[in-house]
Amino acid sequence: MTEFRNFNTLNLTIIPFDEHDCIFEDQVFLAGDLDDSAPKRDLNNDPTMRPFLTSPYPFKIQFAMMLLCLGGNMRVRLNLNEYELHRNSLLIITPGAIGQCLEVSDDCRIAFLALSNDYVIPEGNAEGALIVRKFLARQIPLELTDAQTAEILAICRVLRDKLRQPDFRFKHEILKGYLQVLSGEICQLMAPLVEAQEARQSSRKKLIFDRFLEELRQHYATQRSVQFYADRLCLTPKYLSQVVHAVSGRHAGDWIRDYVILEAKALLKSGQYTIQQVSDMLNFANQSFFGVYFKKAVGCSPTVYKES
Repeated sequence: MTEFRNFNTLNLTIIPFDEHDCIFEDQVFLAGDLDDSAPKRDLNNDPTMRPFLTSPYPFKIQFAMMLLCLGGNMRVRLNLNEYELHRNSLLIITPGAIGQCLEVSDDCRIAFLALSNDYVIPEGNAEGALIVRKFLARQIPLELTDAQTAEILAICRVLRDKLRQPDFRFKHEILKGYLQVLSGEICQLMAPLVEAQEARQSSRKKLIFDRFLEELRQHYATQRSVQFYADRLCLTPKYLSQVVHAVSGRHAGDWIRDYVILEAKALLKSGQYTIQQVSDMLNFANQSFFGVYFKKAVGCSPTVYKES
């Protein structure tokens, strides 16, 4: 954790840029190898970039950034996690993240869009905003195809060209519109990955629930604690309860109680056993504890239920 004790603040106004880049009112920054015709920037030998690429300390990033690797490799650390970016890797960085560049290959080519908090990609669509939040919670690069990368670059180029037009009066409106388009494209790319992840999680939770019921059917007559079943499944009681509730809408304790009470009712109604015997068969400490447990669940005492 020592790297968090020393870091520099990185904001848009100190990012180096050249004539091929586009900066708009110190709030929007488009840079990198957006055009095949423009000369490629040698990041490792660019003196303006060296402080950012070789800093021994990470930066606290004060803006949102979309970093797209177009070739070569770049290794970065973001909030203590390391990532290697390669051709068609897209990394979204949110304001407040702590990041550090660890290594850049000589042939690395990148394009990036940086936005101040005033121009963070808008969340006009609730579904899209939720998809982005779920994807960014995993904090992994988005791997694109060549065609998808080309489409992202095309949007960035059109936006850059509009912002460069000196006589264009409605740059703020154009900017918000193109950012909304870009946001929609990125949401579309993230959606199937988020859905696949949720499907995997859902499948695993269903498996845990099925195993819980299997254990419950075997042990409900002698074991009534969530802790016992969590131990059998190598889970914490809290997580087991969360999973059972997510799958069934009911808590693990409710399932345990219902199995016990169903058996108690069947034994009591059979007429073959006394209340004390039923209490013993279900592993209660004594008849009094059984009576309290039964009445709380059913609303009447075992005696009343047996004679009803």
